Amino acid sequence: MVDVIVLGSGTPRADPSRGGSALAIVAGDEWLLVDCGRAATQRAIDAGLDLTFVVAVAITHHHSDHVNDLATFATTRWTAGATEPLTVVAPRGPAAVFAQQCLAAYDDQSFHSQAPEAAGPRPVIDVHVFDTSHEVGPVYSSAGWNLSSALVDHHPVEPAVGYLVEREGRRVAISGDTAVCAGVRALAQDVDVLVHETLLSKCVPQALLEWNAGASAVGELAALARPRMLVLTHLIPAPTSAEDQRAYIDEVRAGGFDGDTVVARDLLRIPVDRNGGSPPTAVPS
Repeated sequence: MVDVIVLGSGTPRADPSRGGSALAIVAGDEWLLVDCGRAATQRAIDAGLDLTFVVAVAITHHHSDHVNDLATFATTRWTAGATEPLTVVAPRGPAAVFAQQCLAAYDDQSFHSQAPEAAGPRPVIDVHVFDTSHEVGPVYSSAGWNLSSALVDHHPVEPAVGYLVEREGRRVAISGDTAVCAGVRALAQDVDVLVHETLLSKCVPQALLEWNAGASAVGELAALARPRMLVLTHLIPAPTSAEDQRAYIDEVRAGGFDGDTVVARDLLRIPVDRNGGSPPTAVPS
């Protein structure tokens, strides 16, 4: 069984119920993390994930709410006893540089006597840097996990990428932050789950929709790509009621997608089952 767990469904804006962008794809004990925004580490612990079993952290772009928990994640994984460096996959550019440098400000004494001796004297991040392309292409693989990427449109923040995670025949596409574009269309085609950032068009300035995706545009994309499930995340404005959530789904429907659609919340767990699927459930907090 493969599960998708939303660890952070929010934005840079402070929200006690929504962390920054973070998504876990889980297979057994192993898991892969896409983006590592505010509270990602604590949400992973809340979800019952073992930090020492993370395969890699893949970063979509260098916006603060996608990377600002990375040093905390690396350090907490190390204190949990991880003996190998944390693998971070990032597009060449500012995201990769941030990953390479985010622990550099810590003096060795900052980590004195905080982890088992076998973990080494300080946490270490091993960054796998890849060159970006508009075409979908492989960027990382490890023991049955396959990660592909394509450029997306989040100008002026560049480069920004989306990912396709494949494991045990399941396929999960993650948009990162982007307007609907060719890269996301290619990543999303016929996937089991498409996780896409989404804004409620009538509630945000038009300028935001030039580099982010309104719910109607996401609905149009999903109507063509036909994911088995669509998950809306990085929500602006953050929904606080069932009525607010319905407004997002109604706009997706107006865009043309009539398939299973879920408005994300932190700790939402989605079983990816090819035998008809199961309804998404939230992990108790």
